[in-house]
Order: sequence, then C-alpha cells, then structure tokens
Amino acid sequence: MFESRKSAYAVASLVAARIIYAVNWLNIGPIYALIEPDLHGGVGGLGFLTATFYLGLGIFQVPGGILAARWGPRRIVTLGIMMASAAAIGTSLSDLLVEVAIFRFVVGAGMAFVFAPAVILVAMFIAGRRSGMAAGLFNSAFDVGGIFGLFVWILIAGALGWRLGLFLGGALGVATGALVFLVVPRDEAGDSAKPALLQVRGLLGNTRLTVIGFGILGTDIGVTLVSSFVVYYMINFLSVDAAIAGLVGGLVFGVAIFSTIWGGRLYDRLRKPKMLMLVSNLGVAGAVAACSIPGLPAVVLCTVLLGVASSVAFTVAFAAAKDFNKAGAQYDSLAVAWVNCIGLLGSFWPPLFFTYLVEVEGYGTAWLGGAGLVLLFTLPLLRLRERS
Repeated sequence: MFESRKSAYAVASLVAARIIYAVNWLNIGPIYALIEPDLHGGVGGLGFLTATFYLGLGIFQVPGGILAARWGPRRIVTLGIMMASAAAIGTSLSDLLVEVAIFRFVVGAGMAFVFAPAVILVAMFIAGRRSGMAAGLFNSAFDVGGIFGLFVWILIAGALGWRLGLFLGGALGVATGALVFLVVPRDEAGDSAKPALLQVRGLLGNTRLTVIGFGILGTDIGVTLVSSFVVYYMINFLSVDAAIAGLVGGLVFGVAIFSTIWGGRLYDRLRKPKMLMLVSNLGVAGAVAACSIPGLPAVVLCTVLLGVASSVAFTVAFAAAKDFNKAGAQYDSLAVAWVNCIGLLGSFWPPLFFTYLVEVEGYGTAWLGGAGLVLLFTLPLLRLRERS
C-alpha cells in the first residue's frame, strides 16, 4: 500500500496529527455545558464560538493552499498544527467568552493550513497515488479523533476540569506537530516553485471545483450543526447523562471510520462524484431532520445516518477536487483547499441561524431549518459535469 517503510511512518505521523486535530476541533461543543457557567454564554455563546472557529477555518484555506504550493506541504502542515495547538492551549487559559472566541478563530486558521496539504502528502506516500484512498484514510483518522473529542473528552473534562481538558488537547497537538516535522520527508517540489497568478486564477475559476464546494457546504452545514450542538441538546433539552450524550454524539464519527474508507474505494471504482454526493447529501439532510423528533432514539438515528452519509460526501468531494485540478500537481493542495474553503467559510453563519431558531421557535424548528439549508446547498450539484 505504501511506497516504502519511510512512507508508512510519514503517513502514520500525519494520521496521528489528524486524530488530535479532530479532538481540538470538536471538543468545545460536548464540554460546553462545563464551560458555560464560567463564560455565561448560553446556547447563543456556543453558536458564537462555532461561528468564529469556522470563519478562521474558511478564510485561511486558500492562503494555506497557496503557501503549500510555494513552500511545500510539509512546512505548511507543521506550521498549521503548531499554530492551532498553541491557540488551543490559550483557550484553556481564557476567562471571557470573547477571548475564547478569538483563540478559536486562531485554532481554525491553523487547521486551515493543515488539511489540504496533508491530504496531498498522504496521496504521495500511497502506492499508485490513489486520491480516493488517500482522502478516505485521512478522513477516517478525523473520525477516530471525533470519537475522542465528542466522548472521551467529556470524561476527561469531567474528571480534570474543562481547562485541563482543553490544555491536554493543545499539548498533544504540539507533540504531533513535532512528530510530523521529524518523520515526514523534507519537501522537494515546492521549495523553489513560485505559484503563477494565471494558474491560481484559473483554478479558482474552475466551475466544477466551485460546484463541488457548494455541494460540500451542504454537507458541512449538517455536520457542523450536529457535532456542535447535539451533545449540548441532549444534556440540556433531553436530560441525557453527559457520558451517554457524548457516546451518542460520537457515533457520527464511529460509523464514519468504516464508511470513509469504503467511500474512497467506491469513488476510485466508479468516478461518479455527482451521483455519490447527491445521494450522500440527501442522507445528511434526513439525518439532521431526524433530530427534530424529541427523544434519544431519533438522535441515535441522526448520528448514525449522518456518519455514513457525510463521510462518503467528504471523501468523494476531496478526491474529485484533486482529480479535477488541471493546473498541475503543484496546485493539488490549492484545489482541495478551494473546495474546503467554500464549505467551511459558508458554515460560519448556520450556527448563528440555528441558535436564533432555538431561542425563538425551539429545537424542533431549528433542526428542520438546518436540514433545509443542507438541501438548499445540495442543489448546485445538479449542474456538476463529471467529464470535460
């Protein structure tokens, strides 16, 4: 599967970093019930923190892809991991909601530098450079981290306090950043290559990449709302025990560990991103809508269905972005980053919309509104041309 033993070690270090990356991405939502008494934010505060985080994630996707093309993906991945991890440590020391929001913005900005270049690195180290397998493997690592972030970190924060819980996530992130720096081979292509403005403009104007980006925005909205709010919803609205709520929330990523790899293989075999993403996003919308039915069984249905549907959609989208890039291999990171930028930057406002609906109409209407947004941003996929 790997080009050499060194390649296997490099992929292992990137996978380890991706796991902790997911922990620091997701652990705020499930432990917010512990943070809230200190920050006095309510559900609106959680929406505010989620929005600022996604702003950082979205704004810096394209700059990260350009820097990876200029300086090489290894350097940018390492920089992003260290930046996000240091900000996660800063979050653990904050006393005000606005301070936490600023640090969460920086966490998102650092993570924006990591994803796209890391996917390209993983693809480089896999024999045959299969884009679907690379995206699937890297996304499955996020799913493993998602279980830790949504379930294990509730137990850690409950035992040690939310500050030590967040500090631990940041410290582990620093350790994995050092591991990537030491194990992943030095950049070769990209050390002296300067991105051409014409190539960058052509890539950003690629209609197929833009359509995929809007499609993945629909997926991102569903995952953002559920991963950010479902544990808090179960604890505060359904009166579910915190550990059980974290376990149910973690099902999104537990089932996705397997469906992500399957989605990558399916894409490599069929090369039908339009069909696969349309079906997947319909599943995402159905999953979010299921949460509008009060009761734990409906939430379990939501998390399991969302895990399968979203993991396939993400894997297909990022693999197709790499394959649809016609600007050259140097710009593969930028192609993936551009698709991710549209999805993540567009995801900053749905949490605010969701919390507004919660405060005005209640959770049932808010979940249905979220499902409607998923469907709205799935429509552009109908225009996707799979072949030039």
